[in-house]
Amino acid sequence: MKITFALVVSVALLLKTAEAQVTVEKAAAGKSGSPTSQPAAQAKTLDLAALEKKLLRTWSGPDCGGDFTFNANGTFDVRSFTPGQNTLTGTWSLRWDALPPTLLLTFKTSDFKRTYPNELDYKYVGKTVEAKLLELSSDALVFKAPNTEWDWRGEPRADDVDAGDKRPARK
Repeated sequence: MKITFALVVSVALLLKTAEAQVTVEKAAAGKSGSPTSQPAAQAKTLDLAALEKKLLRTWSGPDCGGDFTFNANGTFDVRSFTPGQNTLTGTWSLRWDALPPTLLLTFKTSDFKRTYPNELDYKYVGKTVEAKLLELSSDALVFKAPNTEWDWRGEPRADDVDAGDKRPARK
């Protein structure tokens, strides 16, 4: 799986550098006609979208590290975060300008005030963490940020392994 991931990412980056139109011949049965042009960017988008789809599920993380749910609408939530079992929500995206790709996590809300009423809200609310996506397979999700607080490794939650983007977004 790691080799497949690396190969797909490499192909995606090669497609990104293509500046010319790619000629694609229609191969539909019973159809004849001249080749049509398809932008390289469109082919790249399809490949990357298929890879990003692997992220769409709930990933069980380490104790107190949280369980991430990534939704198709670009939102995420983290449950069971910290010893206080807190919840964080936000938006996510992947940036493909380098290898490994960068997972952008923008934190929007937290319930830290519920657990720690005399403390400030979670320090990343309103901020974006840029983490390198080191592994994304059917078995594991691993990302690492410059600070060690977001060195995270998880596996698909047992009841969510085949859900993919068929699962409705959490509220």
